Order: sequence, then structure tokens, then C-alpha cells
Amino acid sequence: MAKILLLSVDRMLAQRIEEAAGGRATVELAQSVESEALDGPALIVIDRAAIPPERALSVAIGAVVAGAGGRPVLLATDEMEAGPLLRAIRAGVHDVVPRDGERGEIAPILARLLNEAAADRGSRGRLTLLLGADRDACAMVATDMAVATAARGSTLLIDCTLPTSAAATYLDLGVDYGLASAISDMDRLDASLLASTVARHGPSGLMLLTFDGGTGAEPAGLGPGDLAALIRRLLGCCGHVVLNAGSLRHGGLLREVVAEADRVELLCGQTICEIEACRRLLDRIGTERERIEAMRLLVWDHLPGVLLDGRRMADALGVGAALALPIDRARMRNALNAGRPMAMEADGGAYMAAIRRVCGVAPKPGGIDRLRGAMLRVVQRAS
Repeated sequence: MAKILLLSVDRMLAQRIEEAAGGRATVELAQSVESEALDGPALIVIDRAAIPPERALSVAIGAVVAGAGGRPVLLATDEMEAGPLLRAIRAGVHDVVPRDGERGEIAPILARLLNEAAADRGSRGRLTLLLGADRDACAMVATDMAVATAARGSTLLIDCTLPTSAAATYLDLGVDYGLASAISDMDRLDASLLASTVARHGPSGLMLLTFDGGTGAEPAGLGPGDLAALIRRLLGCCGHVVLNAGSLRHGGLLREVVAEADRVELLCGQTICEIEACRRLLDRIGTERERIEAMRLLVWDHLPGVLLDGRRMADALGVGAALALPIDRARMRNALNAGRPMAMEADGGAYMAAIRRVCGVAPKPGGIDRLRGAMLRVVQRAS
């Protein structure tokens, strides 16, 4: 849970702030900002009444901001005239609330700043972005990647495939909460709200957020800035976010997400047509050459007999590394139709071995490993 550090001795003010936080944060009274008190998402509130009259407000704010380590700083004051407010903002506070304000006045500001605190780079989750021309293939690969890593902690899959989410089909999930709903909830969105609203895959614990929200249509009125802000907010709510770009084609948005991502995977089949489609996608993004070189090419449905191998494909696209994803087409289609991802299988074959390598997840023990372990236990019991 986040923390609100209130620089005051006024317990009534602390109570009002805690009520306005709506259970999202605990309030601690303090006389100064100590680094050990800022061991997670935190918001610092300065009580104007606690600043001695002989000390300039700007100096007091500057000292708090300097020790805040980049965390949001809020001023609670009775001086709501334009002049004092402007001086406070210039001194470094993120916002100002009336000291005797009602819950309805304070709560939205607290919610926004607490979200900013949670989305701080120091406490944010990892973002893996999957790009590619084959939208259904991308959705399946992103799903298997997300399921494979879900055991490590809270994992969210965002599937931007239209008109309907292939990931939802692959997971056999009904969804009624999508990106538009999440954006409308952004001011109060936290890990608890997210877990209670998005679809969840019971066997793995994976959470799913889709572009269409179960409507089968692209939500109207969503701007690139809204989506980028939502992704940053979600990184403060989860340990790992896997984003399948799917039908997203806005170059500016994709460029911003590429810059945010800890890892970018580019899925492409062994055909000139798909290479050209992926090249056009990279051109639309228009990101720096260094970022493209840092991407990894995942060769979908890899066949060793095809002369257009991973190394040639990587060179053509300008990416730095390539990894083969061999698939069993009949098995993949059965998994999709049954709504049981390959990542849930005891033995996902060469495909899941490659997916786990992509994710840095240890492979599941195979039959020979289990037999070896059983024999070892028999020998140990006998000795």
C-alpha cells in the first residue's frame, strides 16, 4: 500500500486526508522527510500551518522537494489566492488543496498523485512489447509469454487485436472491461481495482485487458496520449505487462511505447511479404536505429528448409538478434479452439521451449528428467 507522509502535527488534518485517500494509502505524521520513510510509493503533503511564520514558504517547499527523491509533493493551505498558489507551484509542489477542504475536493487530487507515485520508474513493473504483421499469431505468442511468466508475480496481458481479442479466445475468457473503461477509471486505478475489474485466467492467474472490451469494435474517442498514460499507470499496478500491439498502428503511440518497453519482440514469418509488412511497421514507428537493433526477431513457424533464415531476416529488418519459433500447426489450432494455451501444457514441445527461452523462464522438466528424479529418490531412500 502507498504511504502519505504528512508534514504536520494536526491529527484532524491527517484523518481528513486518510478518509479522502479512500483506503489506498496510510497517513503518517512527520516533522521532516527521512529517506527510510520513503521505501515505496509515497506522496508527501506539506501542511502550510506547520511552517514557522519566519520561514519563507518557497524555501520550505524547496527543502522538502529536494529530499523527496522525485516523489509527488502536495501543499495543504488556507491561502488559495492566485499569488500564493503560483509561488507554491514555482517552488516545486505538484498541486495544492484547501487545508479545510471536503473529501470531494481533495480525493481526486490525491488519487492522481498517488497514481503518479505508484507509476514511478523505481517501483514500476516490466513492459514487454510484441510487434508483428500477423495479428492472430502475435496474440497467441503474447498470451503464451504472459502465461509463462505469470508464476513470477502479477502479470497483465494487454491485447490490442481488433475486431475481437484473439487472446481472449485463446484463454477461453469472456471480457467486459477494456481499454476505454480503464482510461475512464485512470484517476483511481490501482492494483486492487485492476484485479477486481479485468478478466482473469483462473489456472494461471494472468489478467487480461482488451482493446474492444468485448464489444467487437474499436472504442471511440481514445487518443494516443490516453493510451500511453494508461500503459504507464498499469506499469505501477503490475509486476509485468505484456502488450500485444495487434491493431495499433499510430506511429507516435508505438514510438512512445517502444521507448517505455524493457523488451521489444518482433514476430515475423519466413516470407518476403511478412518482412515487407514488418519493415513498413518499423518505418511507421520511426524510432532510433539503436532501439531497432535492440529488438529481437521471433521467426514464427520456423522451418529449417526455408532459405530465408532468421539471420537473413534480422539483417533485412535491422534488428540485432533472432530466435526461431517452430510450431506444430495442428496442435496450435487445437489449443486455440479448446481455449487452452500451449503454455499450460505439461510438454509444449519445441515451441514452448523457445517461448520460455524468450521469457527467461526455466524449462519444465521433461519425461526423462522426471524419471531420473524418481530413480534418484528411490536410491536415496534405499541408502
